[in-house]
Amino acid sequence: MNPRAVLVFGEALADLVPEDGRGERYQCVLGGSGFNTALALARCGASVAYCATLSHDVTGRRFQARLVAEAIDRRFIAESDAPTPLAVVAPLGADGGARYHFHLAGTALAEPPPLPRSLTGFGHLHVTSFGATVGPSGDAALTLLRQARSAGLSTSYDVNIRPPALPDREAALAAIEQRMALSDLIRLSTDDADWLYPGGYVAPLRRWFDRGVSAILLTEGDRGAALERPGSETVRGFVPVAELVDTIGAGDSFIGAFLASLAQAGELGASLRGLSDGAAASAMGFAAEVAAETCGRRGCDPPRLTPKPPYQ
Repeated sequence: MNPRAVLVFGEALADLVPEDGRGERYQCVLGGSGFNTALALARCGASVAYCATLSHDVTGRRFQARLVAEAIDRRFIAESDAPTPLAVVAPLGADGGARYHFHLAGTALAEPPPLPRSLTGFGHLHVTSFGATVGPSGDAALTLLRQARSAGLSTSYDVNIRPPALPDREAALAAIEQRMALSDLIRLSTDDADWLYPGGYVAPLRRWFDRGVSAILLTEGDRGAALERPGSETVRGFVPVAELVDTIGAGDSFIGAFLASLAQAGELGASLRGLSDGAAASAMGFAAEVAAETCGRRGCDPPRLTPKPPYQ
């Protein structure tokens, strides 16, 4: 097993991003939480493979070409005659935040990729968003999480809640918590946390430590991010955004860079369950830097940066 290699499972979407404030002109950029995270990992120097189903259409071919260009392992990519799923981004507000309208029915997302027969060669599995939570793709992600735990990999789950892509609240909450229970690391935003546990999310989140979760990474928008571990002090990461374009993919870039930093430090696999203070601090600082640069670019276009060695 290579403790530094990461397998990513999650959706690839075509993001239609507005180029003006009225929504009259749009740019089609490659996105989706799974693809974005794999891209950030690769650009930060990690060894990464991506597991997803991609369309044969022109956008699907763009995804394939980008995976090749970024040297992302495509062994677990399936191909489909169905079209690429689509996310239309509403005109952005002053905070650069994105609201999405999804077109998912009848697309390649409905056809989950065949799962790896073996996870030999990987130290960590990361699953993300609604592509790992609901439908046939969500079922495949759940199976893969169980397979990874049995094989001794560390696991992480990016909740990344998008209500328009989820079933009713009760069913969605049950599916999300089922995947949280199989994860060593959970990543979520404050909006995600408010949706999960309205009226106060701090105590309900910390109870997950009693269920075996090793770390919770909470991204807090323009306030940065906080990493909580049982019995340890909170580790924060913050880098100001020099010029805000949009926040699309900022959370994906953050978790991708965070995992890339841990991979370089040898802190994935069994080590993630006892993450050192130095590796945690270094990873949070690096991830904040990558996410800030991503916010200065249209869509999810993370920079090419090398993680720094862990703080001593």
